[in-house]
Amino acid sequence: MKFSKLKSLAIVSVLIIGLIGCKKEDVGPNAKIVGTWKISSGVFKDSSGPLDFWTLYNAFYPCTKEITMSFTEDGKYSVTEPNGCVDEDGLSLFLFSKTGTFTLTDNISLDIIEDDMTPYKGKVVFADGKFTWTYDEVFQGEATTLTVIFTQVK
Repeated sequence: MKFSKLKSLAIVSVLIIGLIGCKKEDVGPNAKIVGTWKISSGVFKDSSGPLDFWTLYNAFYPCTKEITMSFTEDGKYSVTEPNGCVDEDGLSLFLFSKTGTFTLTDNISLDIIEDDMTPYKGKVVFADGKFTWTYDEVFQGEATTLTVIFTQVK
């Protein structure tokens, strides 16, 4: 009888420790992208070669370093820009509209749909608190690629 009680107590203790020690896993379809991100790199490539345009933006418009893009579990995104962070025509310096929706499929495809319904269907790779989004398009008969690396800030 004493052995049975001791064995039961040990099993219950292990279960309690196991439950307390378990980290809640993010299980939603958008779990990997939910949060706030900043662009750390942006490269446009066409037949003339690659252009690191985000470094140029950061040099001429330092405020672009503070622009963030937030993704929510319900498939919406929003962009936050510092006040006055616009070009000489008063236009936003960010790649996308300030709000829109997105679809993340199997953590390999990320479609960004701007608020005017303009879609950008790209591939995505997640690694080490970053994600790389690649968008291919034929523009005026020429193949182009936009590769953007986002770093998570929250």
